[in-house]
Amino acid sequence: MDKTSAAQAPTKGRSLDHIGFEVKNLEAFCKQFEADGGQLESPFQDAPQVGLKWAFVVDPAGTRIELTEGFAGR
Repeated sequence: MDKTSAAQAPTKGRSLDHIGFEVKNLEAFCKQFEADGGQLESPFQDAPQVGLKWAFVVDPAGTRIELTEGFAGR
């Protein structure tokens, strides 16, 4: 595999805007993530009327990551 010296472009606003992961007990995960020094791009949100919870983070390479709870069962 060849390595490149070019910086990786962030995903936000591009063809691949973000990736997503389903997380059990997302609210507790977000609280622990922030307590450990992580930063949420958008805060934990809960929409009980549709049974969905979510938050977004951006990794050091600029990849936007959606964290959900309740999406997998749909």
